[in-house]
Amino acid sequence: MLDVLDERGSPTGEVVWKSEAHRRGLFHRCFHCWVAGEDAAGFYLLVQRRDLAKDTWPGYLDVTAAGHLRSGEEPLAGGLRELEEELGLRVEPGRLVSLGTRRIEQEIPQGRDREFHDVFLLLEGTPPGDLRLQEGEVEAVLRVGLDEVEALGAGQVPCAPAKEYAGGEASDKRVRLSDFVPNEGDYLRRVAGAARRVLAGEEPGPIF
Repeated sequence: MLDVLDERGSPTGEVVWKSEAHRRGLFHRCFHCWVAGEDAAGFYLLVQRRDLAKDTWPGYLDVTAAGHLRSGEEPLAGGLRELEEELGLRVEPGRLVSLGTRRIEQEIPQGRDREFHDVFLLLEGTPPGDLRLQEGEVEAVLRVGLDEVEALGAGQVPCAPAKEYAGGEASDKRVRLSDFVPNEGDYLRRVAGAARRVLAGEEPGPIF
């Protein structure tokens, strides 16, 4: 069950099933967390490959961890739950860096998705291959170098090298912007830039 919001993001008092929110095109709130880190090869961003059985965008690349906030659930509480469920990460709230809130509207097979995303960044040192991925939700995680993902998001390169981790194995991939769930407003480039600033010890500032 989700809380329905108005066009400014304020609760209306109505509570509906997620499927009904999508069918009727009702605004609701979601949590997005991008995970960034540093290893011997440099700074990187982790992205999620959605499970192949998902109703929407199966097999597409997406935010590292994301989900709908349940009715009455606060963004941080819901976010910490999603991080543990999808990636097996238990995280203290103070480690999440807020990047602001974005509003999206897009057509999906079930109707119209209208959401407010509370977007966060997490600096995490757990090797990607050690993450515990949620079956039925997350097919794999991919490590993409920060330089490469920023250039990809800006449309400066057609594809970027990546390392995909799934089922205890790692494989080399090349990813394109078209491999990602469609997003407006230069989302990937903005997040990559914010991650670069945080990794450099700077304030990211709100990016939305």
